[in-house]
Amino acid sequence: MPKFYNFFLIVACELDAFFSALISFIPGRLGNLLRRIFYKCKFRSSKNFLIGTGCKFCSPFNMTLNNSVSIGNNSYLDANGGLIEIGENVSINMNAHINASCGGLISIGDNCLIGPGVLMRTANHNFSMLNKPIRNQGHNFSDIIIEDDCWIGANAIILKGVRIGSGAVIGAGSVVTKNIPSMAVAVGSPARVNHFRHKK
Repeated sequence: MPKFYNFFLIVACELDAFFSALISFIPGRLGNLLRRIFYKCKFRSSKNFLIGTGCKFCSPFNMTLNNSVSIGNNSYLDANGGLIEIGENVSINMNAHINASCGGLISIGDNCLIGPGVLMRTANHNFSMLNKPIRNQGHNFSDIIIEDDCWIGANAIILKGVRIGSGAVIGAGSVVTKNIPSMAVAVGSPARVNHFRHKK
């Protein structure tokens, strides 16, 4: 029985990987519909969402997508060891890399705009032991929290342990290593607050 069960599990995983790859490249409305049907039962929780072509999801059962989430072509989301939670009316542009694979939570609030090529990663490699290869020293991780109504510019990098306050704007190509307050406009590597948005 165990051998048969293991064989069945391997076949089921292979079929799942095959269909995931197949539907990820079907274009047009048909592709959008098939991806919505296929992933609806895989995500931890999901509502109305749109997934572009070429996207890959690792451990989608650890991901929550709220209403009206759009994920652009060739994006990669990995929650193998952690959680990813995406709020309502969030647009994630193409080639985004959102990775909580070693632990921690990535939380994106409502009405956020995530630019093309944005990278978020909850973990860093440990490297303190000089007599041991870095790849064998494991990781340390902590959450990334992006509050409501933020705009993360193209190719920005958001590192572990960062909270970006509501209404903040992160400039294109910036590297965010520390918390950014609400309504701030932050740019650079490392990102620093340039000015604050004000209501007219």
